[in-house]
This record gives sequence, structure tokens and C-alpha cells, in this order.
Amino acid sequence: MGRALALNLRDSEHDISVFLRNNSPRKQAVKDAGIPIITDPSVACKQADIAIFTLPDHAQPEFYAKYMHENLPTNSLLIFAHGLNLHYQYITPRDDLNVALMAPLAHADTVRNDFIHGKGAPCIIAIGQDSSGDTKQQTHLLAQSISKSGPFIDTTIAEEVETDLFTEQALLCGGLPELIRSTFDTLVSSGYSPDIAYFTCIKELRPVVNVIDEKSISGFRKTISTQARYGAATRGPRIIDQGTRIELNKILDEIKSGQFIGEFNTQANQKASTPTKSIADNDHPIEKIHRRYSSKK
Repeated sequence: MGRALALNLRDSEHDISVFLRNNSPRKQAVKDAGIPIITDPSVACKQADIAIFTLPDHAQPEFYAKYMHENLPTNSLLIFAHGLNLHYQYITPRDDLNVALMAPLAHADTVRNDFIHGKGAPCIIAIGQDSSGDTKQQTHLLAQSISKSGPFIDTTIAEEVETDLFTEQALLCGGLPELIRSTFDTLVSSGYSPDIAYFTCIKELRPVVNVIDEKSISGFRKTISTQARYGAATRGPRIIDQGTRIELNKILDEIKSGQFIGEFNTQANQKASTPTKSIADNDHPIEKIHRRYSSKK
């Protein structure tokens, strides 16, 4: 996301610079983009009227405490792309700073490509601290330089963090991939061709998502066959049943209480292997089939 934000701000004629570590592999790309690089984090913070903080969440508290807390100018604007550390109070900004959340609701490549083509990705904005009295106005203007037409949606930091974590876990990154693989495994274990299962479980997904994106769920169901609509109405609730809904509420409660982020940080601090490392994703049959068909393109 840092790349997309930097390029969009550059093209919106903001006077920007990028902090990178001395050994960063991205230095040449930033130089090629014509953006000045600062490799001393203290200097970068001292020079920033607006600081956009796009380090990974787990790395932010130490960086803020070491370089930003004392060095950011009075009444400067500190922008977070995700409010996790503010919400769970791993970072407590100085009282004289303006603090805001500005989070594009799209993948970084989409944020950049939409900007290039004159469109806007949705962007949510929340104010964490307003020392100068114009933080909301400043943040909205900055968001327009990144996402052009938006839409720009005002929210709270708590709402952004909790909904973001929940939808990642329940649907986008957790629930949907598990459902895809479970559906594939059920077909293959019942004797059906892995290739046919791959195409029905993965390759048919994109057109469905595109139609839902355009027409929402009710509109999508009007576009499918009568038997598909009947099957969806009678079998879908057997997959997402009351037990699933109970588990979804448990997951949301773990996020709201701080249990999830405490668990994550304990693993990160211990440098323990996370579930994403322990699951042999690349060895799953669906991945091998995907590589085989992708190599033919």
C-alpha cells in the first residue's frame, strides 16, 4: 500500500519523500519514481508535516516510540492506514499531534490503477486526535489526492479495526479459502476429477464475485438458473447454519475483547511459527493443479 499511496500523492503534486532502510530492496524503484528517499528515520520524522505510517502493524509500536514520538513536529498529522495499534492502545500519540485513519478499501494495485484511470477506490476516514481543529478537513483532502472520487466514508477507529479483522478472518482470508478447499476435497474424495473440481471451485468464482459486486446478492440470484437458485436457497443455509453463526459471533467477540490481537502478538514476540506457516498450502492438490494450468498460459 505504501507504493500506491506514494505514487498517487506524487501524481497529485504533493511534496513527498519516502523513508526506507539503508538496505531496502525498494530503493531503486523509489528512485526511478523520482521520489526523494530519507534513510534516517529521525530525520524523516522531523521533516514531516504529514506522516503516513504504513509499516506492518506489529512493527509500528517500537518504531513510533523510538523515532516518531519525540521527532514529529507539533500539530503535524500522523496518518494510519489501519487503526489496530490506536484501537488496542499499543501506540498513544503525543497530545499535540493530529491523528487520523485513512484506509483505502481495496488492494494496493487497485488503488493505484483506479487512480491512473481517473476512478476512485472507497476510502474510510476516522479521526483519532484533533489538536489543531482541522484534522478531518486535512485528512479528507489528502484522501482525495489518493483516491480521487472515493467514495469517502467517515467512521470510527474501533469500527474500522473490528470490521476489518472480522471480515478477514470470517470471509475474505479465512472462511472463503477454507470453504473452497473443503468443497474441492469433498468432490475429489468422492471420486470426481481433480481438474473438474479445480475449475468448478476456483475458476467459476471470479464471474460470480463480479456479478455480486455489480448487482449485490439478490441481483446475482436473479441472474442464475431456477435450479441454481433453488439449490442456493435450500442448501446454502445448511452450510452456513446456526452453529456457524454462533462461531462467527465468538470470533467477533475475540476481536472486540482484544483476545485475538493478544494471541497474535504473543506469537509474534516469541517468533513462533504462525498457522499460516504450518499449513502446507503449496502441497494441497488444488495448488498443484493451479500451477499446472497457470504454466500453460
